[in-house]
Amino acid sequence: MKTSIEAEQAAAMEAKQKEAEKEKLLREQKLYSEQDFIRFYYAVYAPVLEWKQAHFEAMGKWGSLDQKGRTEALKHLEKLAQQTLKELEKNVPLPTSPLLAQAHTHYTNSVRAYLDSMEQIQSDQNSNAATPAVIASGLTLSQNSWLTAQEMVYHSVAAWESAYVVKKPMPEAVPATVTTAQWKQYPFHYRTYLAAQFMSANKRWDSYNPEDLTARLDLLLSSSESQTLGIKDVAAAVKVLHATDAVHSGDFKKLSGKLYSVLNTPEIPLYK
Repeated sequence: MKTSIEAEQAAAMEAKQKEAEKEKLLREQKLYSEQDFIRFYYAVYAPVLEWKQAHFEAMGKWGSLDQKGRTEALKHLEKLAQQTLKELEKNVPLPTSPLLAQAHTHYTNSVRAYLDSMEQIQSDQNSNAATPAVIASGLTLSQNSWLTAQEMVYHSVAAWESAYVVKKPMPEAVPATVTTAQWKQYPFHYRTYLAAQFMSANKRWDSYNPEDLTARLDLLLSSSESQTLGIKDVAAAVKVLHATDAVHSGDFKKLSGKLYSVLNTPEIPLYK
């Protein structure tokens, strides 16, 4: 019993030391360099975003395609996923960004799982049983890996913001419930990390990105509508946005001029 307690105490101490070392490196601005974000964006993020966009564009057109068109669309998606996987299997040095390195692994796993699911999806299509809902249900493993990777990407951007912009540590733990007042006090990239977590919690693998959800949340929570609806926490706001299909790909870029007079971001096209 004593040995078990000592082992737990030692593990807790080691975890605390690692966290302290990470905070020290962030304060010294030795983690999450601009170079790593640029490298990650072009080698990993841009290819997976292009693949995801193609998937949702195909699903959006699905109802207007005939049997042949649907079969060709699936073949195109499979070919694009194979090309994307080939890109992701290249080594990408990210020496100062452990979360981006982990995200790279999870995005790779996501595309692999997508390809593994394609055989069954194409079989469903051959029997005329494939619908966007059926296809989505067959992609659970791919979606879960994507959402995990996405959280890591936006966590890393929040860490960058913590070190280089606000120069304050991030909260040690995410609150179980994020009130609207708390949300408004958090800096933009930490809010977007929380948005990525909400997407994971709701299993929302969608055409939009976490920054699009953040922009829609900021717009809603700054309006009188949120008071009229009696929205007290962000989870409730997210439910309203999903129920009304209010979040779309590109919302961040559409709304950023209206919502954010000054916004510091890593120098990558995602925010431009």
